Amino acid sequence: MAVISGRITIDSSPDLRTLLLQRLAMPDCESLTADLTNVDYVDTSALAVLLEVLKSAHNLNKRFRLGGLRGHPRYLLETTHILQLFNEDANGQAA
Repeated sequence: MAVISGRITIDSSPDLRTLLLQRLAMPDCESLTADLTNVDYVDTSALAVLLEVLKSAHNLNKRFRLGGLRGHPRYLLETTHILQLFNEDANGQAA
């Protein structure tokens, strides 16, 4: 699990991308969950990173999930219809 906190913006999204892709590339990683419980803001660059990591996971036959979504991040993922691409339950927990 990767626990993320704070704001994910154009300034911080490259670091998030590196972190998630490195974790996903680890040989013992079959599934990765990004815990976004403590993330209070995301912009579209964060969405691009999450989609890139999801695509990479699919190409590696691994799973990438989101957990703990709430507030603005959840709203943005729902209104863009991106949330449905991730395996997440109604309570914001990875299923």
